[in-house]
Amino acid sequence: MRTLGILPLAWLALLQGARAEEVVASVAASLRAPSTEIVRRFEAEHPGAKLLLAFGASNELASQIEAGAPVEVFLAADEESVARLASKGLLLEGSVVPFAGNRLVVVRPDAAELRLAEPRDLVQPALRRLALPGWGVPLGHYAREWLARRGILADLADRIVVTANAPATLAAVELGQADAAIVYATDARVAKRARVAFDIPDAEQPRIRYLGALTHRAGPGARAFLDFVRGPGAAILEAAGFRAAP
Repeated sequence: MRTLGILPLAWLALLQGARAEEVVASVAASLRAPSTEIVRRFEAEHPGAKLLLAFGASNELASQIEAGAPVEVFLAADEESVARLASKGLLLEGSVVPFAGNRLVVVRPDAAELRLAEPRDLVQPALRRLALPGWGVPLGHYAREWLARRGILADLADRIVVTANAPATLAAVELGQADAAIVYATDARVAKRARVAFDIPDAEQPRIRYLGALTHRAGPGARAFLDFVRGPGAAILEAAGFRAAP
């Protein structure tokens, strides 16, 4: 496996020369850890297969595919990004499949003395910076959806520190750039300098549904990889804290 990180479109264009047995996959940033293990297992069970992974916010990855990036498999953290590509005829018909779910939690720095135990605590004057991605990023959309339902999104508008994606949101808290953040529970599990302040009740959780899809560039290796994600990969995702797709 080669990891490409979060790539500008110009870099992705360099992948046009990828060898026939290499599969290019665009993967939601929140899937970095489990997808790396899934790829390791897949390559071990499919000699000769090589995965090239590009990580980023799902909406940005979708934009790269729209612009012609040579992607075969798309693993997104939302339904909207996939629906956008499907509406433009960029995905193989019938290839869209759910493969995981997630939930939101509120985190704070380890050393912080700020009291955070319930949603209303987020609007206290002492909390000056709340890290969230923008509206277009799945995590940013999910978090704002929840805040709006709680009636506190407008109160926090001037305090939101906008981040690039899910991992960057957790990093903002760990690096002291924010007093709190709303993140995926799976990211909170791997935090080193942040902890969960409180859980969002299941009844208030937004519908978080990870979808996989194949583009028209997909070959047999891409199809086999997506099948693997939904099959043996499910146990790896569960071990990383992901839920079954709602």
